[in-house]
Amino acid sequence: MQPSRRLAAILFTDIVGSTAMMQKDEPGAMFVNKRYVAVLKECVLTHAGEILNDFGDGSLCCFGSVTEALRCAMKMQQHFQQEPKVPLRIGLHVGEIFFDDDKVFGDGVNVASRVQSLGVANSILFSSQINSQIKNQPEFNSVSIGKFEFKNVDEPMEVFALANDGFVIPDKKNIEGKLKENKNSAKRKWLISIGVLIFAATSFFLYNYFLTGNNIKSIAVLPFINADTDKQNEYLSDGIAQEIISQISKINSLEVKGWASSIYFKNSDKSLKEKAKALGAEEIVTGSVEKDSDRVVIRVELTEANTGKRIWGDEYRRQWGDILNIQTEVAQKIASALNAKLTPKEKQDLSKHSTENVEAYKFYIKGKYFWNKLGQENIDSAEANYKKAIELEPEYALAYAGLADCYSINFKGISQLELVPIAKIYAQKALSIDSTLSEALTTLGFIQQNFDYAWADAKANLERAINIDPSNYEAHVNYGLALMYSTSDKKGALRELKKAVDLNPLSYLTNWQLSRNYYFAGEYDLAIEQFKKTEIFAAKPQKSIPLWSTGLIYLKQNLFSQAKEIFDNLPQGNGFQLDNNQVMQAYGYAVLGNKTKAKSLLEETTEKYPGAANSNYRYSQVYVALGDFNEALNQLELGYVNRDVHMFWINADPAFDPIRNQPRFKALLKKMNFD
Repeated sequence: MQPSRRLAAILFTDIVGSTAMMQKDEPGAMFVNKRYVAVLKECVLTHAGEILNDFGDGSLCCFGSVTEALRCAMKMQQHFQQEPKVPLRIGLHVGEIFFDDDKVFGDGVNVASRVQSLGVANSILFSSQINSQIKNQPEFNSVSIGKFEFKNVDEPMEVFALANDGFVIPDKKNIEGKLKENKNSAKRKWLISIGVLIFAATSFFLYNYFLTGNNIKSIAVLPFINADTDKQNEYLSDGIAQEIISQISKINSLEVKGWASSIYFKNSDKSLKEKAKALGAEEIVTGSVEKDSDRVVIRVELTEANTGKRIWGDEYRRQWGDILNIQTEVAQKIASALNAKLTPKEKQDLSKHSTENVEAYKFYIKGKYFWNKLGQENIDSAEANYKKAIELEPEYALAYAGLADCYSINFKGISQLELVPIAKIYAQKALSIDSTLSEALTTLGFIQQNFDYAWADAKANLERAINIDPSNYEAHVNYGLALMYSTSDKKGALRELKKAVDLNPLSYLTNWQLSRNYYFAGEYDLAIEQFKKTEIFAAKPQKSIPLWSTGLIYLKQNLFSQAKEIFDNLPQGNGFQLDNNQVMQAYGYAVLGNKTKAKSLLEETTEKYPGAANSNYRYSQVYVALGDFNEALNQLELGYVNRDVHMFWINADPAFDPIRNQPRFKALLKKMNFD
């Protein structure tokens, strides 16, 4: 096959001082690397680029557009200015790229690499060819840093730096890079370089072999096909796929996408490559389940998403009683096929079953199946199946964790004061059986922050849940919320919420939490952008929530006509036990100055939903906007007593800025341990 060629905007990245970072703090270096890889993939995908080579601490990417390449570079550096920071330098050039099998080369690649080498942390450098195409675009500011003679480049080249606010421009006096050497210093530098290369190569090998095996692999398990003639067994195919996710999530070198995103593609006719791209996954697991009496047939296949290459596959024809061992074998085979280096603990965890009672297990995955569907009827079915599992296996920790989930979110139409203590008992019971159960730690942390306002305990349990299972997106969400509401660490909060979205990119709830907390952090443009993404994944009853949330942002930005248009057109009947749309409509009209309309809508809602659960917080927002601070504080104090599920937002919500200095408000914050 003849080599192919392509004209492209070429982007080179490199983490500055990665070897020294690894020597000083190996876990920290690994965390930085994981963050770098995640942001790189997101930004390149967003800007229609392609990652051609991943070098561990750097990458080679190409784009069809110079503008998009530079926007991608800016977006990455903006991400990496936030904690935890990544000291990245970026170089760009336009030129031909040659492809020969899996090799990528060409003068354009060489030049981009040389340009990148001149950079420092948080700099973006580019050739004159790039500069000539963007110099008249107002979104980009550039400055020449001089002409340089590069190794293996015939003519001196002028190099430019992006001079937009927030980006570093290297000082020419201190620039080092892949430059031509003078003859007098060449021999001395050659001797030194030999030692450096040996050390760097050794360090790189040890880092990659002993710590990571390969780079972190992102993997998604798609819903398995129910090959059974009995469609009532749908829960088996879903449940087994979810349990495989739980198993491979125990392997820290694998980043496993959440089930809530994977199930988005159930019965989808999109290609495997399209699904993987949407999920941000490099490898895809697919399969089917067929159960006949006491026998089960499970087919599993692991595929490289980008190429469609089959990495591993197998068929298991076993007795139903062997189902737990099959799942363990599948997880081990996937790890082996991806060259994942397992620690002794990971090997032990993979071989450990949550129960040995397969009938109890059947009821557990059936309960999980109904839980994922949400809604009061489904949650009741989930609860019934979890309880059947416990009847058969009284020490079934996961089933107790499932019951805790059923009671931690109010789908039953009764007071939080009745529900949540029951949830807490079930979560604690699960942990008394298995103290390392990430699911139970997550639910307990959620209860502690949402109901007890025990922030330190909540954060401790959520941190532990993440350490046990880094792919637990719910733990990342709740830890992010704890940071946002109980501390001033907004950057840390958004970091955790972004991680949750990376792990669960197609989930309405996960995207919603990131959107809302961009709003709380005052990042209004990012909030609007994220709300638009959130709306894509929302079910019909949820569609209006991102809409009125956008309206709230327009109010904060003094874009009153845009806000009014949204609130004028909100449908009714959105909420559960409360028409949230109508209440937020009332809030919008109050801020816009139409207090008569706002009061009318609030009265209608109160009459329609008398004593509605979780209404106090929403009502208080409206009363603040109406200027009735006394009634707003009354509602907030009732919300505290009733444990309104929204109350833990109070410390971050800008709706309450007008009453923050009120003594009663300060006293309430103290009660909620916000002091």
